[in-house]
Amino acid sequence: MVAAAGRIGIVAMLCAVYGCASEAPPPQPVFASVAKSAPLHFQYQLIDGKGWLGAETMHGRPSVIGFLTTYDMASQAQARFLNGILQRHAGKVQVAAVVLERADNRPLVIAFRDGLGLGYPVAMGDADLISGKGPFGDVAAVPATVVLDAEGRLVWKKLGLAREEEIEKVLREF
Repeated sequence: MVAAAGRIGIVAMLCAVYGCASEAPPPQPVFASVAKSAPLHFQYQLIDGKGWLGAETMHGRPSVIGFLTTYDMASQAQARFLNGILQRHAGKVQVAAVVLERADNRPLVIAFRDGLGLGYPVAMGDADLISGKGPFGDVAAVPATVVLDAEGRLVWKKLGLAREEEIEKVLREF
């Protein structure tokens, strides 16, 4: 009986030890308030082919740009959050999205924009941006969000889902 109780105690202790062990938590998204950069230079074709999203078109007001894909649920959430920012800051803040997919996915990107009712410009990223070598640094881990000041300088960047409250906090600084 004592031996059985001892074995039960050892089993209970092992269960407690192994039960407390867990996998490492997933890496946290990068949230960075960055030192202001020099004004960025970029230009991406709008998905309807009728214009460009570029440094010149975003100049003059703070800008929020989301980097998304059509096949990622977090990107869909980010697109909706950006719509909320646009609605609350209409006329004061510019909002746009750049989709990091191949150009032949343009019809799918148009359906994504229309299906979510996005009220801001949506452009297609180029090969440099998709490979993480664009002017915004590595934004290929979607979703990613940046905030530019009125002069087009990068002032904030987050890799991972940026909630509206986070973006609002950054925009209050302007």
